[in-house]
Amino acid sequence: MKRLLLASTFLAAACGGTFAADVIETAPAGFVWSGGYVGINAGYGWGRGNAVDPTGDFFEEDAGQTLDVDSHGFLGGVQAGYNWQSGAFVYGVEADLGYLGVKGDNFVVEDPDNFGSTKLGVYGDLTARLGFATDSLLIYAKGGVAATHYKLSYGDLDGGDIDPDSNASKSGGRVGYTIGGGVEWGFSDKWTTKLEYQYFDFGKVGLTDNDGDKAKVKIDAHTIKIGLNYKF
Repeated sequence: MKRLLLASTFLAAACGGTFAADVIETAPAGFVWSGGYVGINAGYGWGRGNAVDPTGDFFEEDAGQTLDVDSHGFLGGVQAGYNWQSGAFVYGVEADLGYLGVKGDNFVVEDPDNFGSTKLGVYGDLTARLGFATDSLLIYAKGGVAATHYKLSYGDLDGGDIDPDSNASKSGGRVGYTIGGGVEWGFSDKWTTKLEYQYFDFGKVGLTDNDGDKAKVKIDAHTIKIGLNYKF
């Protein structure tokens, strides 16, 4: 009887162990974030061009006179990147290329009778990402270098019209930095979607009018966008 019980116990343990091994082998491993991806994105951006006249000659007002231009608009672009995963931690690199479309103007006809306009266009960034994953949900932060094409025009108004001597326009490329973060969800083995916020700081651009008077304009922007990625 004892031998029969021992044999039954051994057989049950062996069968149980085999069944457990089969379950472990066939059980899904969870969402895998490692690998490369490409995708598209679209969203909305807003920012400000803050002009400062240090001497009072550019805007023909008091020294330190400022003029803020609020800007906004829709954006869109593409992204590509690569992730590495270590347990619940996911880290990687990502590059974006797109069009910001953030623009605005401000004409102050009454005193101090100044004007300004800003526009941001094509942009790109290269960032590092670090996140924490709970299976198919990833929460991450990102930061790195960014560049954009800008167009600025600021100056003084005379009777509601632009003073030809006390205004300046400038356009070109500008390099700065970006920081942000978001959440990303894998809804299949190959596809993910994300909601992301980014802040861009492109520093200060110097302007010089026809009289040689100078001002500086600080350019920044905030963006919120949704994206769709394909993993490979």
